[in-house]
Amino acid sequence: MALRQRTTTAANALHAAQWFTLTCVVVLGAAPLLLALLRLWDVTQVSPIEAIRQFPEQIGAMEALRFTLIEALLSTLLTVALGLPVAWALGRYKWKRIRSKRALFYLPFVTPPIVAAAGFLALTSPGGLLHSTGIDLRGETGWIGWLAHTTGWQHPGHMIALILAHAWFNLSLVIRFVEPVIAQLNPTWEEQLMMLPQGQSNVGRWRHLWLPVLGPSVAVAATYAFFFSFTSFALVKWLTPDFNTLESLLADLGGSAGIYNYRVDTSLGVLAIAGLQAILMLVLLASAGLLERKHAMTISIHEEHTNRNIRGPPPLKSRVVVYSLLLASMLPLISVVVASFRIRSTAQSGSTEFHWTLEGWQRAWAGDNSTITLVEALQNSLVYAGLTLAIALPIGYMLASMFHRLERNGKGRLASLLDTLCMIPLSASAVMIGLGVVLGLLRWYPQLFMFRYLPVLPHVMLVLPFIVRMLRPAFSRIEPAFEEQVRLLNLPPLQSWWHSKGASMVAPMTMAASLCLAFSLGEFGATYLLIRVGSWDSLSIMVDQLLGRPKFDPLIMPTAMAVAASLMLTTLFVLWLSEQLRRTQGEAND
Repeated sequence: MALRQRTTTAANALHAAQWFTLTCVVVLGAAPLLLALLRLWDVTQVSPIEAIRQFPEQIGAMEALRFTLIEALLSTLLTVALGLPVAWALGRYKWKRIRSKRALFYLPFVTPPIVAAAGFLALTSPGGLLHSTGIDLRGETGWIGWLAHTTGWQHPGHMIALILAHAWFNLSLVIRFVEPVIAQLNPTWEEQLMMLPQGQSNVGRWRHLWLPVLGPSVAVAATYAFFFSFTSFALVKWLTPDFNTLESLLADLGGSAGIYNYRVDTSLGVLAIAGLQAILMLVLLASAGLLERKHAMTISIHEEHTNRNIRGPPPLKSRVVVYSLLLASMLPLISVVVASFRIRSTAQSGSTEFHWTLEGWQRAWAGDNSTITLVEALQNSLVYAGLTLAIALPIGYMLASMFHRLERNGKGRLASLLDTLCMIPLSASAVMIGLGVVLGLLRWYPQLFMFRYLPVLPHVMLVLPFIVRMLRPAFSRIEPAFEEQVRLLNLPPLQSWWHSKGASMVAPMTMAASLCLAFSLGEFGATYLLIRVGSWDSLSIMVDQLLGRPKFDPLIMPTAMAVAASLMLTTLFVLWLSEQLRRTQGEAND
């Protein structure tokens, strides 16, 4: 009786803590955005609905909207076109070290955006790999010049580079959603269809089997790819400097918005653009979530291995596709490292030459009068990432546990509603989160300018939805019998938690922690807006500052690439360390 009473008291206390945590998360997630909305409303004396109606009247807004929709659509089509063959090959056949191949394909998605931008700049700049092979995406001659004349765009090569970069960045989404579907399907289905008239040709099999089966998962991947292309900022900022998307236009206008009696037109533009973008993002996320829930499937590792064994090793064509795209996915990352050791010089003939040097790394390490040192920026980034992890991971665990408990008690709709409330930051882009902090907190409470760790707030807001999404499925895989058996042992609370849930959650929590650190280290959009009003330089901001300096100094690009390479290697080390910890824990459990 005493044991049952203690257990009930502990459970009630845990439930109260979970509800309190949920309330704090919803308030902290919505408060900056709400305060920013009220600030802009007060400054402009225009309601958000009226501001959205005035969107076409804002300078540059319609051009930004058209460019955003075009680049996001083209990027999505290319992402699907490149990702489907890879997902098909990985899903159908038995590959050696398939987990390593998946990890390499997933690597671009967790690469800091500013590093990706630096990598594509290194590829397309004079002396880069694409430029040296005759593919000049930044020039205006050849077929690029023909495209410029046909479309009327001044620099179409920039657009092509952006689309390629988005496809590179989002390729793993297609693999993530489509490959498991292909791997789970029984090969006998295709054999049976081939005996029917509709399955005699490849077109017939695609029409009557693969398209209906793969269509929903492809639609989910395409929706997320469109979403991330739509909200891209660092890649747009550096690869298409002559074009504005809604995201980059918000970043440009945000610094002077929300100030009484000063540039009211700017505040009105921010209110209109942010309002329309928020509506479009909510529609995209709602569509992706609906498709994902409607067509969710249970993954069976045993069935997947059986299907792969039946089909055997991959044919030559599949190996060529997979290894070619693997090599292509590594090129931007390799180019960053290579460019950090190359410096341009002018020969006596007047031509530009490149030679190898360590001067870029030396300047990054020592700093100069306009930038902090590489070590100081790295320390700032690690501190922000560490604090983000220390705050977001426990909160994410409590929320995921709470939602699972509600679902188990038959309150699935309530769990979904609360989960949606926690996803509010996910429905806003990084730049919008940064604007929320700048306009919603700093404009109302200027004393926060002095708070050194302010960037941690938007970092937590941005990574928390991902942590909850990663941990919720892990809770559903825990056998309820474990908790019931542990209750009979009368163990202390910590041991009881470990044996009922903790041991099973180590691997997903390790993965969530690694992604939390990686996203925080590479976060650029929100931090970019905060750094402009503060002095909290991180590695990503240091790369942006260096790339923006005049290039008459030949050491600028090697120094920027050295800092970008440091950020990339730090992120890779975090991901590698978490994978080693996960494998060690898995072997210990076995």
